Amino acid sequence: MTKDCQATPVFSPPVFRTLRSWSWARSDFADEFRRLSDAGAFRPDGPSETIWRTRAKFVLRVKTSLGFDVAYKSFFEVKNVHHYLLRQSPCAAEAANYALLADFGFPLPDLLATGELRCGPLLKNAFMVSRFVEGFRNGLDFFKEGIYTNDEPLLKEFCRAHLALLAKLHDRGYAHGGFTPANLLYRREPGGGMKLCWVDVAECSRSPLTVPMIADDIIRLFRYLKLSPAVRRELEAAYLEAVKVPRTNADELYGVLEKRIATRLKPWAVMTE
Repeated sequence: MTKDCQATPVFSPPVFRTLRSWSWARSDFADEFRRLSDAGAFRPDGPSETIWRTRAKFVLRVKTSLGFDVAYKSFFEVKNVHHYLLRQSPCAAEAANYALLADFGFPLPDLLATGELRCGPLLKNAFMVSRFVEGFRNGLDFFKEGIYTNDEPLLKEFCRAHLALLAKLHDRGYAHGGFTPANLLYRREPGGGMKLCWVDVAECSRSPLTVPMIADDIIRLFRYLKLSPAVRRELEAAYLEAVKVPRTNADELYGVLEKRIATRLKPWAVMTE
């Protein structure tokens, strides 16, 4: 965090500065954020649990004194730093999308802090902190050797529910850009049904939403799941049924999706960064 960390009840994108470092924390989290920072809880080699990492990025599960854990996302190194000259970092973009989609009513973790470290205009690092969502699992449960790989009814319930949210996003004129099983969370409720949550929405952006772009969002989900053509068609119909601002029809969408699946994608593709 920076010395002049801004603390407000709600994050708003105008906090972005692309010529120097900045940070923001939600008012009721600012003191705890400062305490955790001073204690080294956000260091990748510190005391917190690493729950995800690549060569460039990592996510920690950090315990707080507030009765809940938080997820801290940051970088080991920022690649292509010149790409972010006068442009926000992926963490800042995701924070802005968290705020935007929360206003739209989409289910996301609470955004608690975000910021960028810059040397002049050059991006050196960035971070985002959100509340850790207890009891949720992601769609990798249905991928290859996941615990529900062969549970087709549950798989279809998972897909239908998230495709209905995607339809709501498309209705507002936004593409998701990262609609993969790893970013789609779910929790089975004791009385039946499924509660959803989205994470990693950095690529979400306003778009003209052509049919190929709609298909690309859906393919990002389908490519990692073992779905027969008949089930894909059933799920595509469920997506179209949820759409309130139609931009295509069943035959057109199915044709584009199947062509792209046949020519560009391998079934059971490996999740990669």
